[in-house]
Amino acid sequence: MTEEYCGVKFELEEIKSLPGTSENSESDGEIYENLKDFNGVTRSPSLQGDMDECRVMLLGRRGAGKSSVGNTILDFHAFNTDMQLARVTQFCKRMQGNIEGRPVAVIDTPGLLKTKRMEKEVIREILKSVSLYKPGPHVFLLVLPVGNLTNEDKDMHKLIESMFGKSIWMYTIVLFTHGDRLEGKTPNDVIASSDKDLRDFIRKCSGGFLFFNNKNTENREQVSKLLEKVETLVAINGRGCYTTALYPPTERKIREKQERILEERQEDILRKERELAENFYDEEELEKQKRQLWREEEEDARMQAENNQKRNISLARTHTFSTTKLSAISK
Repeated sequence: MTEEYCGVKFELEEIKSLPGTSENSESDGEIYENLKDFNGVTRSPSLQGDMDECRVMLLGRRGAGKSSVGNTILDFHAFNTDMQLARVTQFCKRMQGNIEGRPVAVIDTPGLLKTKRMEKEVIREILKSVSLYKPGPHVFLLVLPVGNLTNEDKDMHKLIESMFGKSIWMYTIVLFTHGDRLEGKTPNDVIASSDKDLRDFIRKCSGGFLFFNNKNTENREQVSKLLEKVETLVAINGRGCYTTALYPPTERKIREKQERILEERQEDILRKERELAENFYDEEELEKQKRQLWREEEEDARMQAENNQKRNISLARTHTFSTTKLSAISK
């Protein structure tokens, strides 16, 4: 199947589906919050894993509550949630915290799906921000409001898959906001009574689902439960993260080129950081300037990588056309 983003068409990379996560599954059996390993055995590992840092990336459409989820996880006001702003999160932003004795980094992202132009800008912002989640997120939290899947949700899922490839669902936990609306029902009851599209989508995500109540930020039990799910999913995935190798072919080439460009510029970027440190003594302002520096460097590297990829595609098409034409003439 061919998808397109950033003006480039590409073929989605096919992978083998995990047991019980096939998107073609016709089973209407119960869906549980618990994750299960490949033998169907539920795991509950200790939060004191052997990873140095757990990186969690938030994905979802505008207004789903991603930033509020990030604040609830980190237990402080890390991300702006003022719903009166045209777009609360304009750039990817990374904040860190220590949760139950382990370091956790949360990467907030701009909301997906608004207009086609904005959509393209958001995709580039998420994909170009190499430094924020290098070498890759351990888990994607797909944030959805409680309720059945809308057509907009389905379009967003296709968009996410086109960005990261089908294998993203192996690293995804579905997190429903507005957990205060359960009204005495259990999460499993809510999902069991939802439409088939939602149930099938949850089955496709290896991390299962969880309900969050961002109005009750003092409820740390929900955060502990989330981290248990994260740790379990990381264990299932061999304690690895979502690396460049798992991206769709075209994006993988762009990203590898972008990373090479940034590595070549590393000494120059570090020099610019030292110059900023000499001119900005306020720590908060200094960090702001450093983030701006990296955004500009990554934007430039991304643009070079994309242009390089477009040139390669153009040359390949020209070669194919020339070969076909010569073959036709020789006949």
